[in-house]
Amino acid sequence: MHIEKRDPGIVLVLALFTCGFYLVYWYLRMYEEIEQLVGETPTGNNFWLDFVLYIVSCGLFGIWVDYKISERLNVLQQQRGMTGATDSTTLAVVLDIAAYLTGMFTNYVTSAIQQDQLNKIVQQDVAKPQLAAG
Repeated sequence: MHIEKRDPGIVLVLALFTCGFYLVYWYLRMYEEIEQLVGETPTGNNFWLDFVLYIVSCGLFGIWVDYKISERLNVLQQQRGMTGATDSTTLAVVLDIAAYLTGMFTNYVTSAIQQDQLNKIVQQDVAKPQLAAG
């Protein structure tokens, strides 16, 4: 299992610099990586189906996708007993709705937060075998 660690700040900068186009790649990778960790994508659908639903719904479906990603990440943190783990589901929805209603880029912050959570989960998984061996 290989999950790429990405700097959340770089995710945010690339999203801003590319006017969000980087996030298509980021979401594709996030779908693949969550599927590696739990056996299915965040929504249970193929990434490309969800991408079409996002386009057809003029972005509204993206709010649901971010909620489901945050929900999955929260469950993964709880399963690992991670102390100080944060549940970002409400924040993801609020940031996404704010972006949808105002045209601001607050939804980009959601991706950075989710990337940070995934990085911590992967770091926990990598450290766990080392602790058991030591």
